[in-house]
Amino acid sequence: MSDKNTPVLCPNCGYPATLNYCAQCGQETHLHKETFWGLVSHFVGHYFHYDSKFYQTIRALLFSPGTLTLAYWNKQRARYIPPISLYIFISAVYFLLSFTVRGGFFDEHSIVDKKVPKAAIKHGVSFANGPDAKDNEAIVFSFDSTEQPDAGVGPSLKSGNAIASVFEKKLIKIKREHGSVSEFIAEKLNHNIPKLFFFMIPILALLIKLCYLKRKDLFFVDHAIFSIHFQSFWFSLFILRLINISPVIDQILKAVLLVTASVYMVLALRAAYGTGVLRAIFYTLFVGVAYALFLGLFFMIDLIAIIYMT
Repeated sequence: MSDKNTPVLCPNCGYPATLNYCAQCGQETHLHKETFWGLVSHFVGHYFHYDSKFYQTIRALLFSPGTLTLAYWNKQRARYIPPISLYIFISAVYFLLSFTVRGGFFDEHSIVDKKVPKAAIKHGVSFANGPDAKDNEAIVFSFDSTEQPDAGVGPSLKSGNAIASVFEKKLIKIKREHGSVSEFIAEKLNHNIPKLFFFMIPILALLIKLCYLKRKDLFFVDHAIFSIHFQSFWFSLFILRLINISPVIDQILKAVLLVTASVYMVLALRAAYGTGVLRAIFYTLFVGVAYALFLGLFFMIDLIAIIYMT
């Protein structure tokens, strides 16, 4: 029977090691083949036991705004999950659940199920909802999968508007090939949403940097860490949005989560940057409005690209 204190070569890096762990790479030195259930229990115990990095990180993220960012800046990184890993984990959980529970971040109703007066549609593409649609109403980007491919589709643009004409032809093509324009666009947007929000991280970091230009001790990457932690919290709130008991509850949740995210940003700025209350509120308003404008702009670019590249 071998003694655990007898020097052995680490099976991972080959370094002479004693006791239970290699001093060079940290791996266990005495490993045995595990059963399948042993492997599963080891995984669950390693990642989800009370004192694990997972729970420490989630607790700090949800209930202690700014703590994770401050710890990372101060090089206290061993006790928490790395920022990028945390963001990828939470966003993956959200998007997986959203496709399972609600069909995605967007559905066809959130994009197109809106009636507007024809007088408001002076430019762009307008499609009547079938031949019996009322004269004073039109549905923008609205197609029902039960309609015939070309039912109710007709040009509503001036002949001189070449760009809008191409836009209209693309929508007709989508309708003909996929049956429902709204469902096709929603599916494509949901596919691109993870990339879009990840791309918004440096945008958020840039907006925060503008608020703290006088802080010469902080670099862009420091603001990026704050942005990753805040957006991780935001995605954790999105998971609550999957509760869709009724339209009224859904609207209440939207308002509550928006207020929660705003309060969280104020508290996080105060904890991480040492900002006063009034200034933190002002920065939160500035960053929130600018972020929404950029997000809306990128959303529209993505929407146009989806249509024109089809």
